[in-house]
Amino acid sequence: MQVATPGPEESAAPVFRYFNVAIADADKAVAATREKVGVTTTTRIEAVRALSAVEIAALHLKTGTVKPA
Repeated sequence: MQVATPGPEESAAPVFRYFNVAIADADKAVAATREKVGVTTTTRIEAVRALSAVEIAALHLKTGTVKPA
């Protein structure tokens, strides 16, 4: 799953950060990203799209891994 989160400054224009997550379930991918980044549940994080098996292999992601894109 590819996940995005706005940058840390709420008053400034958003700066999106993308993460590649080797978790198929969108809600679990968002939760894992939230934990990795260390943000609260009030910070908007959303799943962007599912990653294919080929993409996961090319990115060298192991199950449960969260990596910056």
